[in-house]
Amino acid sequence: MNYYYHRNPLDIKRLAEFDASIAHLTQSEQRRRRLIYLRDAAQKIKTDQSMLRGYGWLLIPFAIVPIFWPFFIFLWFIRKKAVSATDVQLRNALDYWGIHEVEIDEYVSDDTFDSDDFIPGL
Repeated sequence: MNYYYHRNPLDIKRLAEFDASIAHLTQSEQRRRRLIYLRDAAQKIKTDQSMLRGYGWLLIPFAIVPIFWPFFIFLWFIRKKAVSATDVQLRNALDYWGIHEVEIDEYVSDDTFDSDDFIPGL
């Protein structure tokens, strides 16, 4: 077993496993736990994205050397693709559970969490 494998919390398989683990609870409690799960997953993804952004800032001194420019373009392209992929995964998770973005609002503080519209509608 690979212990270093980074499991995606928004993968449909993970969502189904989470559903199975809370199947014994009432509908309202299941919905509340799903909202909390999505909040935690979104915060983890947001942290990962900020770390990637910080890594990009760390590489700015190398921008002086033109030989590194293709590398920076490649990193920018990969970062954009990763951000769009996580946005699609979050939308799919919301659709899977039939949750609207507004419902997460009560579990997510809007003062610091969604400063760059990570969750659309918040």
